[in-house]
Amino acid sequence: MTRSVKSLFAAAGVALVAVASGASAPAAVPPLSLAVPAAPAALASDRIYFVMPDRYANGDPSNDTGGVTGNRSVTGYDPSSTGWFHGGDYKGLTGTCTDPVHGLARIKNLGFNAIWVTPPVVNQVSQGDSAGYHGYWGIDFTRVDPHLGANQDFADFATCAHSLGMKVILDVVPNHTGDIIQPGGGSTYSDVPYRDCNGKVFKPAVYVGKSTFPCLKASTMPRPPFVFPGQAQIKKPDWLNDPTNYHNRGDVDFSSCSQTCYEQGDVFGLDDLFTEKPAVVNGLAQIYSDWIVKYKLDGFRVDTARHLNAGFWRLWIPKLRAAAASVGVKDFSIFGEAPVSDSIELSTYVRDRGLPSVLDFTFRDVADAYASGSSSAVAILHRLQDDDYFRMPDGVEPTPATFLGNHDQGRAAFMIRQAGGGLSGDALLKRVLLGYTLLYFLRGAPTVYYGDEVGMIGSGGDKAAREDMFPTQVADWQIEERVGSPPIGKGSSFDVTTNPIELELKQLGALRDAHPGLSTGWSIVRYAKGTVVVVSRIDPASKRELVAVFNNGAAPASARFATSTPSAIWSQLHGSPVPFAPPRSDAAGVVTVPVAATTAVLLEAETPIPVSPPAKPKLVVKGDPLSSLWAATATVAGTAPVSVAFLVKRATGPWRRLDVDTSPPFRGFVEPAKFKKNERVKIVAIARALDGRTATSAVVPFRVRTR
Repeated sequence: MTRSVKSLFAAAGVALVAVASGASAPAAVPPLSLAVPAAPAALASDRIYFVMPDRYANGDPSNDTGGVTGNRSVTGYDPSSTGWFHGGDYKGLTGTCTDPVHGLARIKNLGFNAIWVTPPVVNQVSQGDSAGYHGYWGIDFTRVDPHLGANQDFADFATCAHSLGMKVILDVVPNHTGDIIQPGGGSTYSDVPYRDCNGKVFKPAVYVGKSTFPCLKASTMPRPPFVFPGQAQIKKPDWLNDPTNYHNRGDVDFSSCSQTCYEQGDVFGLDDLFTEKPAVVNGLAQIYSDWIVKYKLDGFRVDTARHLNAGFWRLWIPKLRAAAASVGVKDFSIFGEAPVSDSIELSTYVRDRGLPSVLDFTFRDVADAYASGSSSAVAILHRLQDDDYFRMPDGVEPTPATFLGNHDQGRAAFMIRQAGGGLSGDALLKRVLLGYTLLYFLRGAPTVYYGDEVGMIGSGGDKAAREDMFPTQVADWQIEERVGSPPIGKGSSFDVTTNPIELELKQLGALRDAHPGLSTGWSIVRYAKGTVVVVSRIDPASKRELVAVFNNGAAPASARFATSTPSAIWSQLHGSPVPFAPPRSDAAGVVTVPVAATTAVLLEAETPIPVSPPAKPKLVVKGDPLSSLWAATATVAGTAPVSVAFLVKRATGPWRRLDVDTSPPFRGFVEPAKFKKNERVKIVAIARALDGRTATSAVVPFRVRTR
């Protein structure tokens, strides 16, 4: 099985959507306009700092208890325990907007141009042994939780961020609310069919996208719902108080759950919204459109995206983007959370469900393992190859949000230490720094979790990965090991300004600013063997080539590989100095680059890539060995970078684009489910050089069959 390297990730679009082309062109002639790649997604240039406001900075101690008095089950406040509110708020996160030591100005100075915050809405105060400090138990979606401040505090935060040139990305939860509705007859998931208010069985999926929905009554739901006294009207907007707007099936069983169970069950008891209902879709669109319009938000990270029904996204997302456009936000970004370990399965959230982008959990797995030294360079090659499954007809280069660790599963240093079998000290620090070079030099929007920059490691996921930046009262956190810095004790993490991770992040952010090819460039894997992987980043605008060389081995290494820039001197932008300076590629573009142990080198060619007309592609269509799709694969001779567009034509209608690929060997995918059984189509590939010249393959007739 041959694998090839593709780069970049996840753009929205429905397969086989027509791209505008000259209406007068004969349908039998493939229109060259379809060969032009689209502009990069807005997310491609983002560097995102992910922060939990309750744990960042306490700007207003008067709101620590949310305006109520009593024990912690009433106030939600206990700064000495990991599962309760600690006092951080939006005033603390914003700061003065100019102070480089605290607040948003500090985050800007770390090299970030976007900030993602956990949901700010009013949360259920407590559930079991924890409070809703994290934001994912919303009950009033119209205002900011009083523990975090007032709506005006959030407005000031957004205004400050925008004044600093930073985007504001809000964490949103369309899947569920806080746990107010109780399941009758027990909490175990029930798969009994739904019945309308007249007792007639129906399937909710049939009504997705329609304007009507069967009448419902609580008594005929799979788990007849009830609420405790005094809680029947506590959610806002008011439609959230209608128990028939929820699935009412009981809890998801993560050990043996069907897809329907994932989509209709309660996640840890949280009230799962009946998102097949048009009233629920419209209500959720209104809630989150109001936030966009009021604060001119720039994007959403969508929590629990894995648990929404497949048809939801194509109904909900256009409404959000229309709201954003109404206030001048034309490139509103949306990326969803689906913690899936297989990249092809993850791609279905983009390819089949219509999410514009995703958090790249599969890249996280591969990057952490490679950085730790526990996997080889081939793992990076394979992961980048699988990016092809995320390429869509819109022609946008896929760009996921990439990360090394998070608030649920563990911080970056914790994940790399675990993957490496228990690394510590300087050995762990070197490998964490290597991980961040992967994050910043490869495709995607680098996303860094607050506190990682000051060396926080944590002791696990969830509560164990949500330490305070301000002086903590949690005794275990005061003595907890850090990487690159000593334990914090009773001090403030804002006083930690020389941790090597923080310094590295500043340098890496500056490199992304100075070299747009690291953000929006094409990716071509040049070498992947043993401990060394080499990736070219091609900037199609400047026609410049960057080369990133990574070595996760414990000894120095060297790689000899081909580039697209012959007879060039290569300037070193990052990494330990090479023992001879500077590298030079020969007339065929081949260059040899040494790289120190457990580090990375970034080079840039001092001359642009020579431009030449592309060779005629050779096109073959056959079954994809890793999926149920048909793969149209094109080969293009020569070393110059090209993009290849794959087009399909049915018996009637125009040519339509399958995708645009920018990394050889080039692929486009035909999905049998989107064609008639045994339908006969024509497929063609168009190669496009950096200067716009094109070459078209022979047209290949093909009969689409189920695989």
